[in-house]
Amino acid sequence: MSAKKLGIIGGGGHIGLIHAACLASLGYKVAAYDLDDRKIKNLQKALVPFYEPGLEELVKKGLEEERLRFTGNPEELSDAELVFICVGTPALPDGSADLRQVERAVEELARLAQGPVIAAIKSTVPVGTNRKLSQQLGKLGLSHKLTVIANPEFLAEGSGIDDFLKPSRIVVGGEDPQAMEKVVAVQSPSAAPVIKTSWENAELIKHASNALLATKISFINEVAAICEAFKGDIRIVSQGIGLDPRIGPHFLEAGLGFSGPCLGKDLRSFISQFGAVGEDALLLEAVFYINLKQLYSFVQKLEEHLGGLRGQKLGVLGLAFKPGTDDVRDSHSLPIIRHLLSRGAVVAAHDPLVGKSPQKDWLSRRLPSLQWAASPYEAAERKDALLILTACPEYRELDLERLKNSMANPLIFDGRNLFDSREMKELGFEYIGIGI
Repeated sequence: MSAKKLGIIGGGGHIGLIHAACLASLGYKVAAYDLDDRKIKNLQKALVPFYEPGLEELVKKGLEEERLRFTGNPEELSDAELVFICVGTPALPDGSADLRQVERAVEELARLAQGPVIAAIKSTVPVGTNRKLSQQLGKLGLSHKLTVIANPEFLAEGSGIDDFLKPSRIVVGGEDPQAMEKVVAVQSPSAAPVIKTSWENAELIKHASNALLATKISFINEVAAICEAFKGDIRIVSQGIGLDPRIGPHFLEAGLGFSGPCLGKDLRSFISQFGAVGEDALLLEAVFYINLKQLYSFVQKLEEHLGGLRGQKLGVLGLAFKPGTDDVRDSHSLPIIRHLLSRGAVVAAHDPLVGKSPQKDWLSRRLPSLQWAASPYEAAERKDALLILTACPEYRELDLERLKNSMANPLIFDGRNLFDSREMKELGFEYIGIGI
């Protein structure tokens, strides 16, 4: 299919842009469409709207080689044989997914298509969505023009390019074997395992994968609470658990819990899907509750330790929801900072990537009293306490003696357990982590 043109709907977003740039790097002609005209104009100049390692270079290369182009005109997708739909499915107030962007994208693509086209749905959608989309096309008399294939993505921010080029697995679901094979062929430069299945199974694989990751995080955070009660060390406990090959070490790091644009949203959506068919999602509801409790407990512990927040001068290290990205969507740092400010604290924050990205302006508009620090040491200077909220690798390499000397009170509340508590005590810090 290398001679054919591929399309992306939602090509300016995290998932869509990574797919567009990576597919172009594999030799395909890719047209990336997005509704956001400003974003498209910037991308045409190779100005990437968010940070993802290696992405800017791929976008520049794709533009220079004329394999990649960005457009705000959906008609430029009309001659594509395969289009990946990567639009958002934001949470509604009840936790269910808003599917309007996906539905509009599929219908518009079908109406524009000059010939038969495959729509590979990358967006995370509730179980049954792809079948309903296909049925709706039939009712509109458009099913002969467009074939719907479920093709969930498994890209993690910060490693999105590697995840695309070296996938852990490729999952496709549908009722047209030839269309499924074409979707697989485009994305499998390596010998990745491939699962070809039904629409529903593909949708369930995505949701169940994210739900299990969230469960592991909430599980280890609940164990962290009893570690604290018995003066244990959750890091050692996690290591011992993770060495069991049936369990593995991943997602067993105690901390503030899961955050970001995917796990929480997808978990709420999955829970709502259980309710829609009259089933209880008792375990998943507990996972969600434990995550909320973890954040509350951290803030409560800080407030009690300081004897209140009014007038306290606090430094915050980390604003993004995870290291290696400037994405602050549903980051735990934001509600924590908002709470600190509302209680009268003075807060200065540092983040190695957010501080250099458009996200800084976005945050400044929403948190106008938040002060910005140019370095971790500036964030800590003359502060009553320092909060570590994102496990950025730069923070692990801090000059701790310099950090201590810059603070009014060498108190660190570490929501990511970056340091050894005994060593910190020997250095003269009062160090409070999670489960240690």
